[in-house]
Parts: sequence; structure tokens; C-alpha cells
Amino acid sequence: MIAIRDFTRSSSFRVGVLLTTLACIAIVLIVYFWRLTSSDLFISESNAAVNAKTNALVTLYESLGIEAVRTAIASNSLTSGVTASDTAHGQPSDNTRSFVVLSKDNQIVAGNLSSIPLVLERHTGASFDTAEIVITRPGNAARKTLHQALMREEALGDYTLYVGRGIDDLYSAQWFGKTFSWIIVVLLCTLSILSFAIAVYVVNRINRMSQTADKIIKTGSLQERLQIDSNWDDLSSLSIVFNQMLDTIESSVNNIKSVTDSIAHDLRTPLSRLRNTLEKIEDDELRTDTTQEADNLLNMFNSLLRISGLETTNKKEGFCTTDVRAIVEDVVDLYHPLAEERNIHLSSSLAPVTMTVDPNLLFQAVANVLDNAIKYSHDDSEVTVELCQTPHHFVISVFDEGVGVGENEIINLERRFYRADGSRTSKGNGLGLSLVSAIVRLHEGKTWFVHDPLMKGHGLGVVFTFKR
Repeated sequence: MIAIRDFTRSSSFRVGVLLTTLACIAIVLIVYFWRLTSSDLFISESNAAVNAKTNALVTLYESLGIEAVRTAIASNSLTSGVTASDTAHGQPSDNTRSFVVLSKDNQIVAGNLSSIPLVLERHTGASFDTAEIVITRPGNAARKTLHQALMREEALGDYTLYVGRGIDDLYSAQWFGKTFSWIIVVLLCTLSILSFAIAVYVVNRINRMSQTADKIIKTGSLQERLQIDSNWDDLSSLSIVFNQMLDTIESSVNNIKSVTDSIAHDLRTPLSRLRNTLEKIEDDELRTDTTQEADNLLNMFNSLLRISGLETTNKKEGFCTTDVRAIVEDVVDLYHPLAEERNIHLSSSLAPVTMTVDPNLLFQAVANVLDNAIKYSHDDSEVTVELCQTPHHFVISVFDEGVGVGENEIINLERRFYRADGSRTSKGNGLGLSLVSAIVRLHEGKTWFVHDPLMKGHGLGVVFTFKR
């Protein structure tokens, strides 16, 4: 049995999908941020700011003359991009790096630089020019190089106006944004893959545990154990605890079986002696009744030992390739006279089937079931025996229209000493179907019980299925 047949319906898969969806949303946002920083939007805005500042000064010059321009530059009304740190430290701000210089005859007459910006190399962009510029702030003799800067130079009569802004920080932000985005994308993709891998791992481990438990239930073998191939996860710890529980259960069951088998074995010899003593009773009727009861007790103990031997030893020395139809035919022929005595119609439909079985054990299993079918059937009723094969199984079925059992009692039919309410007045010890089930399990088959198989309102069907 597989606990999680549909992987997409498992909670692990849903968690994996949730994590992957969140990761995909994060990737989309990061890619958007990356495209935004990769584009020249911020640089274009800086270029527009430089152009706007230059155009404002040119317009002021054309309207009011050069003195108005000098006054505006000196009052810092058009150079507000320069921060307090520029003034305090005498060097360009790491955030703005803006400058405005008005010069005449290579002499600075206004501005926030100590020297005229020196253009070392010019770089042409898509819609603007950048340059590598050397500038010097007032009060600082050291020269500062802006490797990436925007600068516009305009002639105002005899004067020259320089307006510029450094964009090294914007390029650094672009590089950081690209690098950080790729790292996050790789991490999120790894997270998605890991979430699905963990989901598959968890589902496979759960299914493996379920299959082992189902095999124990179907075969009754407590020797099965969960395979443990790791020790880092909680499921491995659960498997270890599960195996320890199986060890304890197996030990307890074996102890119980050992006690039962010991009692059955130890009592069999005294009972045999008692029976031999009962044979000496002179009263025929009393001798018959007492020896019959002794025989019933001996049969009960022999059945217990037989069932225990089949369940614990799992011996298959008697297995061979056998004509199953011949075995079933022998059982039917054996019980035909008994059925005729009670006018029970015993019919059979047997297909040719050959499989590897223990002929004696299979004969005993079919005989026990057929004996029960005839025993609990009414006179003038019907019992059918069928042997057929499907694409995957061989099937042996025995149907009757006897007293049957209730649907709620079917689950208990394989229990030792269990007898349904309708059969308590009949002879028996409740071990027959337990022995049959042990024989079928030894052949790696399954036993099924069908309520009212012939649609008569009562009756019981017993079906054996063996894998082809």
C-alpha cells in the first residue's frame, strides 16, 4: 500500500509549490530591480539635472547679465546639490559630487571648485556624454578624480560656465545591484530545487514506511524492518523508533507463541496417554464419548502446533510445480459422497492451472474450506468450487448457501478459536480457517471472504488468490 499515491496532493508537494511560488515572485521583483538599475534611468536623470542647471544659468545670463550669474552661483541658489560635507571637508560629497564653475581667462570667478575641471577622457553614451574629470575643492589641495562624471561647458560672453556631476556612485550602485540580484536569483533557484527535492524525499520515505507496514499486515511477518540509509532527518529517527517497536512486538508475540506451543506440545503426550487409558473403559457409549473428546483435544493441539510451524518456520521444502486442477479435483471427489448423503449439489468449474505449491498443504487448505461449506450448508442446497486464472492471479473459490456469517464478523474469521454465532452449535474448535490462512500466506497468497456469494440471502464464499 502506498500512503501518498498522488504526489501533487501531498502536503510536502504543496509546501514545495508555496516556496517555489514565493521564490518566483522574489525572482521577478529582483529581475525588475536589476533591469531598473541596469538601465541608464538614474544617469539620465542626473544628466537632465545638469542640463536644467546649465539652462537656468544661461537663461539668467541672457536676461540679467553675468553679474546675476555670479551672484546666483555665489549664493548657492543654483548649486544646492553640494552638501554640507562638501563645504566642511573641502572635498566632493560621495553622494552628489556636483560642481558649478564660472571662469574668465582661465581664472575662476565663481563656483565651488578651486580649479577649472580638467577633462582627461570623454566617453560617449546613448544620449549623453560622460568624462573622467580631475577637480579640486576649495581648501583641499589634493586633486579628486571622478572617473565617471557628467559635465556641460557653455560660453557666456567672455566667461565659460562649467556645470557637472559625478556619477561614480551610480555605476557602483549598478554593479552592486547586478551582483546582488544574481546572487539572490541563484539562491532562490537553489531553494526551489531543494524544496522539491525534500518534498520528493519525504514522500518516498513515507511511502516506503507504508509499504513495509502494509507488508507486515498482509503477511503477518514481524521480521520486516524499515531500511535506514541516513540519520540526519526526522523520518530516519522515526524509522529507528518504528524498528525498535517492531522488535518489541516481535519479541512479545514470539514469547506468546512460545508459551502456547509449549503448552500444546507438553499437553499432547499426557492427552495421548489419557486417551489410551480411556480405551479400557468397558461401557461402549462412555468409551466412545470420552475418546472422542480426547481426540478433539488432540486435534486442537496438533492444529495449534501446525499453525505455529507454518507461521514461524516458513519451510518450503515440499514446494514443486504442480497441476492445481488435479489437487482440487481430488478434494471435490473426496467430498462428493458426503454431499450426496445430504442431497447437496456439489458442482465444480476447474480451469487448467499449473503453479509452484506444496500439494499436501494446498489439498488440506481446500479440503478444510470445502468441509466447512458442506458442514454449515442446509440439505438440498448448493456448493460450488471454481478454479480460474486472471491476467495476474490464480483464483480458487468455494461458495455455499449455508448459514454464513454476518458482514461484521468476516474480519474475525482468521482469528484462532473464533467461531461465529451461527456455528457455535456445530462441532469444531475455530482453528480451521486459521490453519487455512497460514497455508495461503506460506504460498504468498491472500484469503478473501465473501458474504452471500450465491445471492441467496445467506452463505459464505472463501477465495484464495495467488500471484501468477
